[in-house]
Amino acid sequence: MTEYEDHLKSIREVFVNYPNKIINLERDLRNVEMEIVDLLHVIEFKSFNAYEGFKLCRDVKDARKRRRQIKDELEFMEPIKKLLGVTTKPTSHHIDQTIGKVRKVEMHQKGRSYRMRVRKDLQKLIKGDTE
Repeated sequence: MTEYEDHLKSIREVFVNYPNKIINLERDLRNVEMEIVDLLHVIEFKSFNAYEGFKLCRDVKDARKRRRQIKDELEFMEPIKKLLGVTTKPTSHHIDQTIGKVRKVEMHQKGRSYRMRVRKDLQKLIKGDTE
């Protein structure tokens, strides 16, 4: 494979495959969010034993992890989506800005933490939190 072929494949990936990937990720996000709502409604309306409660908790956790993975990927795709929306041929400046935004997303995701809004008593349970 030549260097030119590699570059053309990269262009195809960004301008052809990424728009489809964004659409699929957005669909997957809606589906997993509806799954979480379904699980929460079961918890709200059903009586269950400890095993069933544990299983429901695990299902919610798995769904939330899938949701986070999708949201993280969509966060990376957002600057690319904006680049794809440029009405003229993207310039070097547009591409450099997009690269900078993707790097910023990466740094944000590496340092991500969650601060309890209501249940402050649960903050100590968040992994890696020292407060």
